[in-house]
Amino acid sequence: MRKPHSCTRRIGHRLVSVALGTTLVVGAGALATQSVSASIGRHASQAETAVQADQAAINAAYAALDAMGKTLASQKKLAYDVSMVTDVITGEGKKLAVKGKASVRFERPDHLFVDLKTDTMERQFYHDGNQFTVIAKTDGYYGQLPASASTREVLISTAKDYGIEIPVVDLLEWGTPEARKIELKKAKRVGETTLDGKAVEHWALHSGGLDWEIWITTGDKRLPMKLITTNNHLPEKPQFIAEVHWRDASSINDTMFSPHLSSDLKPITFTKIQPAPEAGQ
Repeated sequence: MRKPHSCTRRIGHRLVSVALGTTLVVGAGALATQSVSASIGRHASQAETAVQADQAAINAAYAALDAMGKTLASQKKLAYDVSMVTDVITGEGKKLAVKGKASVRFERPDHLFVDLKTDTMERQFYHDGNQFTVIAKTDGYYGQLPASASTREVLISTAKDYGIEIPVVDLLEWGTPEARKIELKKAKRVGETTLDGKAVEHWALHSGGLDWEIWITTGDKRLPMKLITTNNHLPEKPQFIAEVHWRDASSINDTMFSPHLSSDLKPITFTKIQPAPEAGQ
């Protein structure tokens, strides 16, 4: 028979080994927990840094847009020409690119002239502070509406009541207290380049269902030189592309805002848009 004390020694040795093993396992678990915690901490820190970077880019984009708005709003007169391409969605869901050009002359608060030519139509729009006039020379007609209000108010009411929308006139109210506020979700400063011989900043922006890019001149006088918008609300994702060419506004005079109605033009009466029937009617 083995001596009891030797058995006890082995049992004691085994208990010590188990105890040491348990200690090592517990120690390893503690080290693993510390490692996981550190990893989570790093990821959280990286995520927080990314959020801060995103917000910093958005703030910088707001600053650029605000500076552009201040430049535009500070001008008593604005004169610019636009080359544009508009995606039009047909009834069959096809996307067609329609090219166009527009000349815009504006004097605050209530004088506007727009000469618009596209692949599908030609129109001239006048606001002289008292009347709003639309001339379609190729179609041989003109229409007039009383408009003793600011150009901004007239553009809003004619679009709402008669469906008359003029492209690229949003620039007229940018930077004013009445301008629509833009809520940016994402922003990225792509870099710098030149357009029309001017140094510009290129920004890629996202606000709601709209992706857009804008090129803004650098320096003290910040003006938009190019704009691309993509409508993500529609499956076809139609785009609008506009290149803006700024002109000398000192050439603007009152005669620009008075339409010449030749005898071969026939007057028409604008018809208000009928509101869509409510659901259930």
